[in-house]
Amino acid sequence: MSAPIKTNPKSSMKIDNAPTPHNTPASVLGTSYLKNGNPVKHQKTIDEDAEAEATAKSLLANEPLLLQSIQDKLGTLIGQDSGYVENLPMVVKERMFALKKLQNDLFQMEKDFQIEMFELENKYLNKYKPLFERRSNIISGVEQPSKEEISKGKEMILEENEDFVNEEEEEEGEEKKENQNIKGIPSFWLTALENLPNVSDKITERDAAVLEYLLDISMEYLTEGKPGFKLIFKFSKENPFFTDKELVKTYYYQNELGYSGDFIYDHAEGQEINWKDSESNVTVNVETRKQRNKVTKQVRTIEKLTPTESFFNFFDPPKMPEHDHAEGEECNHDHDHGNDEYDADDDELDNLEDRLGLDYLIGEQLKDKLIPRAIDWFTGAALEFEYAEEEEEEEEEDDDEDDDDDDEDADEDEEDDFANTANKSEQAPECKQS
Repeated sequence: MSAPIKTNPKSSMKIDNAPTPHNTPASVLGTSYLKNGNPVKHQKTIDEDAEAEATAKSLLANEPLLLQSIQDKLGTLIGQDSGYVENLPMVVKERMFALKKLQNDLFQMEKDFQIEMFELENKYLNKYKPLFERRSNIISGVEQPSKEEISKGKEMILEENEDFVNEEEEEEGEEKKENQNIKGIPSFWLTALENLPNVSDKITERDAAVLEYLLDISMEYLTEGKPGFKLIFKFSKENPFFTDKELVKTYYYQNELGYSGDFIYDHAEGQEINWKDSESNVTVNVETRKQRNKVTKQVRTIEKLTPTESFFNFFDPPKMPEHDHAEGEECNHDHDHGNDEYDADDDELDNLEDRLGLDYLIGEQLKDKLIPRAIDWFTGAALEFEYAEEEEEEEEEDDDEDDDDDDEDADEDEEDDFANTANKSEQAPECKQS
């Protein structure tokens, strides 16, 4: 199932300080234009350019602090407006206005496309439901697979892994009779979740005991209000940990598209879990101690609950705090107040954003990877594709790093050539004297 909506929790529709060309000729910023619109450029001689370049390199080579200062200054100019666009003639600006209008028309069409894709995904999700229900019934043991399903599925698995099924191993006697009493596929969803990256790190031993009672994971698209989807975890009636038969997590997107033409993640809402008692609650650690009343001498037991890491914290998602600002005051993340308290707040906010991003990533993985490919995550076959994609990404990153290294080597070679040239020019008079 492909996702019609790709989002980024940290993305935004508003683009501030869009970069303009930093190498815009200085003459363009003035009023000197030729008839064809090209800026007038002063022609320097080759000797003048070479002399100026040699002087600059010599100065910077002998003044490392000056070089560092210049580099720091250039760093602050990245993304700053060069003034090129603002100083274009009005006739050119009018054409820019037209392009902006055309881009907005395209943006509206992209929105229609995303909405139709959303509706198409929902249409096919309803077509998938009979297959998902059949899968759920086989996993839970409510129904038995047909001979045709077994035969076809066996062929597919043998193509992937010849050693998965050993025809020579046959169960006999009591062992075969005992195995006939096994209901469905035990620990199916627990095993699949433990194979899913980012999710497996969240599952503790206490969580595993609860997830043994997980019967099915499904999803539904939201058809009213904000666009989004919800994940539904269905548990067995015999679940001894909480009274809920289903746990639901809902992800919402913003109504408007982002700058990239995709829907943007807005927020997530979980569900309060009705644990049967404190001991059953795997999201807290329980410490008990006895306390004696000084007057009545009666002894009572006090429980201290401490939050702990748990997969079931997934149903209590992090929330971005609403900051109150005075009228006209803007909230700037990248501010420097010179105050440790603000720095601590920024670190906490960055940490919260990371948690929000991870929470959304897990939701997308459950929706796009686990639910449609559950059997492959149970067997671990899906991990081969997962690692293959990661290796491709790492190879691309390595190629980029190699290109950067080549560029750096080229720059170093140029600097060496320049230094050798300078040394030769200094040694030339001595050679003449000899």
